[in-house]
Amino acid sequence: MTSVLPPFVQAASGSLGAASANALTYPLDLITTRIQATEKGTSIRKQIHTYGLSSLYDGIGADTSATLLSSFLYYYVYSFLRALVVRGNGKSKAAMLSLPQELAIGYLSGIASRSITTPLNLVTVRLQTARVSDDSSPQGGTSRFTAVCKQILREEGLRGFWKGFSSNFVLSLNPAVTLYLFQQYRSVMLKGKERASPPPGHSFVGGALANSIAVIMLYPLLLAKTVVQASRRSNSTNNSSQGPSIRSSLQGIYTTGGFFALYRGLGAQLFKGILRQGTAMMVKQRIEQLVVQAYLRQRALRRIQYKG
Repeated sequence: MTSVLPPFVQAASGSLGAASANALTYPLDLITTRIQATEKGTSIRKQIHTYGLSSLYDGIGADTSATLLSSFLYYYVYSFLRALVVRGNGKSKAAMLSLPQELAIGYLSGIASRSITTPLNLVTVRLQTARVSDDSSPQGGTSRFTAVCKQILREEGLRGFWKGFSSNFVLSLNPAVTLYLFQQYRSVMLKGKERASPPPGHSFVGGALANSIAVIMLYPLLLAKTVVQASRRSNSTNNSSQGPSIRSSLQGIYTTGGFFALYRGLGAQLFKGILRQGTAMMVKQRIEQLVVQAYLRQRALRRIQYKG
C-alpha cells in the first residue's frame, strides 16, 4: 500500500482487485456465512444436494456491489490520509510509517467505508442464509433483494440496516492489520524495485498470510457479527424483543459450545481469505503496474514528439 499513485488510481485498482477476488471466491464466502450462522454447523454437500449449485451464488449481486464500494472507499481514504501524514512528516510517498500511524490510518479508513456499506453487507448475509433459516423472502433476482430490504425496514426500521455495526469499531482493525503486515512482508522479503512494485506471486502470498493472521486475531467478533446480522426480530407479542447483540451472541456461543465454538467455521474463513485477499492484492498490484507502464510509455512518446 506504499504506492505513490494518486488516491483515485489506488482506490480503483483496489476495488477492482477486491471485486475480482470476490467473484472467484463467492461460493466459499456463502458457505462460510452459512456455517457461521448455523449453530450446529452445516454440510456443504447437503447444501448443494438440497438447493443446487445455483444456491451458492445467492446474494452475489449485493455482495459484489458492497465489495466494490467498500474497497474503493477504503483505499481512497487510506491513500489520502497516508499522503497527508507523509507530507506532514516530510517523508517520501513510499516511506514506511510507524506502527501506530499505519494502524490509525487503516482503522479510520475501515470505519469510514463500513459505515456506508454495512446496509449492503447486512442484506447480503440475509440473502446468503435465507435458504437455511426458513426465511420467507421470495427467491430470485432483484425482487428478492427488494423484499429483504422491505423486510428489514418493516421489522426493525431504518436503524436495522446498521445491525451489528458496533462490531466494526473493533473489526475495522482487520484491514488495518492486514495492510500493515503486508507492508512488513514487502520490507522483509523484497528488495529494490520489487519492494516498490511486488511481483504477482509475492503479492498473493503476502496478502494471504497477512489476512490469515488478522482474521485469527479477530475471528470471534466476526462470527458474532454474522450471527447478529443473520437473525431476525421475533414476531412474538413481546415487543421488547430486540434480537441478539454482539455481546449476547458471543456469550451464547461460548455457553453452548465452549471456547472452540467461537472459532466455528474458521477453517473455511481462512481458506476463503487466502484466495480472496491474495487474489485481491495480486490484481491490485498488477493494475497499478499497468497504469505506471502506460504513463511511462505516454511520457516517452511526448518526449519523442517534442524532440521531433
